[in-house]
Amino acid sequence: MKKMCWIVVLLLVSLSVPAAAQELKSPVHLRLASQDLGSAWYVYGATFGKLWRNVLPRGSTIDILPYGGAPANVLLIEKGDAEVGLCNNTVARWAVQGKVAFAKPVPEIRGMVGALDKYYLAAVATKRSGITSLENVAKKMMPVRIVTQPVGSSGEVSLRLLLEAYGITYDDIKSWGGSVTPTSTGVASAQMIDGKADIWVQVIVAGHPAISELAMATDVVFLPYSKAIIDKLENYGYQEADLPAKTFKGQDQAVPMVGYPSILIVQRDLNPELVYVLTKAIVENQQQLVKAHAGFKNFIPEDAWKMIKIGIPLHSGVEKYYRDKGMMK
Repeated sequence: MKKMCWIVVLLLVSLSVPAAAQELKSPVHLRLASQDLGSAWYVYGATFGKLWRNVLPRGSTIDILPYGGAPANVLLIEKGDAEVGLCNNTVARWAVQGKVAFAKPVPEIRGMVGALDKYYLAAVATKRSGITSLENVAKKMMPVRIVTQPVGSSGEVSLRLLLEAYGITYDDIKSWGGSVTPTSTGVASAQMIDGKADIWVQVIVAGHPAISELAMATDVVFLPYSKAIIDKLENYGYQEADLPAKTFKGQDQAVPMVGYPSILIVQRDLNPELVYVLTKAIVENQQQLVKAHAGFKNFIPEDAWKMIKIGIPLHSGVEKYYRDKGMMK
């Protein structure tokens, strides 16, 4: 059943676009940078592709790039290998400022749609590991086996910053007999289920496919962060956020974490009329988004343009749309 779902998604996003939009005359070819199979962002990308194929001229194509993550998606747009990408407001700010995950500013990106959801930086431990906090891992120098997303993803960068807040480095964990393995979503999930990993540090959203499946397959614990740790992470642009109780199976209490909203970013020089159409299709179809993924239930269209939500300057086509709608004055 799971395999069949992914086949449907792949067919969905690879279809040519049948309907022409009045605003655009010629076919367009878009590449949207998302994340690997099994991630929420890949589902997001497929959902956007479905909306966009109904508003773009006949003959247009939309490719959903199934790799990367927020920092990598920024770099794909910078290099001209994607026109649109999923990101989050924290990483987007790092990019335009040239800090944390970026050696220099990236001026090629602009904001498109913000406030898409509520993401959380989660440290998920298997119950069989006996781990109840990262404080204990640090104090007892536990030989913990950690999995995370590939290098270049927001999950892996966030793991480094999270461990730093506890005074831990990758080398420390290795010296204790543990390991840190950046890998794909599917492999990380399998290693947790099979008992080959103890903690998965991942940025997650309500209804996250892989985390939902993991919580169904084995007992897990969502590790809480202390106020002191949250304060340290806020210095990097994360926001204090409690994962609501019962978001995932077996998670009966709210868990203090940090997080941020997902956003869509776009290439600075992309046709403003095209960006206008793409933005309109998302902002005016929240119900269809929610049907596709539970994470979109927290999408606030009225806030989608606000700097506090999107983090970076808007594309000119986006700004025109929000002004036409009366959202921006």
